[in-house]
Amino acid sequence: MGKTVLIADDNESVRTILKLTLQFKGYTIIEVDDGAKALDLLLAGQTPVDLLISDIAMPNMSGLELLARLRGEERFATLPILICSAEEDATEADMLKRGASAFLVKPCPPSKLLDTVRALVG
Repeated sequence: MGKTVLIADDNESVRTILKLTLQFKGYTIIEVDDGAKALDLLLAGQTPVDLLISDIAMPNMSGLELLARLRGEERFATLPILICSAEEDATEADMLKRGASAFLVKPCPPSKLLDTVRALVG
C-alpha cells in the first residue's frame, strides 16, 4: 500500500503540481488549502498520513504555526514534515530548528521533490 501525503498550500496550482508529481510515483494525496484544515484533519486521526508537505504563507493558520502545533503534540513528534515555500526569509536551518524534517524552496524541480519525499517516507 502506498504512502499517504497531506499537502497544505493555499495555491491550487502548486497543490496540483505536487499532487500530480507524487501520484505518478504511487503516493496517495490529500490536499487542503490552509494550515487550520490540515491541523483539523490530522487531529481527527481518521486518515493516517505518512508525510505533511506545507507552505508557510497560508490563510487561517500559517505553515509555521501548523509546524509548531504539530511538534507540540506527542503523537506527531515523528511525523515527517516538509516545508515547501517561496518565502524569501525562510531558510533551511531555521525550518529544521523549528522542527521541520526538510525544507525546499518553491518552485522546486520534481526530481528534487521526489528525492526528498523518498528520503522522508520511502
